[in-house]
Amino acid sequence: MLRDNECSIYEARPQTCRDYDCRVFAASGIEPGGPDKVVINRRVRQWRFNYPTELDHAAHSAVMACATFIRTKRSSFPNQRAPIGPSGISVLACESYTVFLQPEIHTQPDPEIAHSILDASHEFKSAYRSTTP
Repeated sequence: MLRDNECSIYEARPQTCRDYDCRVFAASGIEPGGPDKVVINRRVRQWRFNYPTELDHAAHSAVMACATFIRTKRSSFPNQRAPIGPSGISVLACESYTVFLQPEIHTQPDPEIAHSILDASHEFKSAYRSTTP
């Protein structure tokens, strides 16, 4: 989708593209939208990831598992405060996928998993803020 560090989908790069890297959709296994997003949906389906190590493959599987949990277990989040749209789900999954790298996670009750996702996202954002000027 990037060609010479430029977006190859849109003539003028929209603000959303400046805010988000559309690879989050491919990483999370979620399409960006409906028929109005046909071009970007097609491009997202074309993304392929390389897995130089087992950990890389496990991380991608964890992102997809986290996205599936967020999408299907929304009622497990406090006040159902999980994102609904593809962008929010994909970004939250990329921020908090480490929760699904823990082997014991599948033995936890859904509300505890949801809480862990929100905690991991908060930690991710805090770490990001502390490294940016």
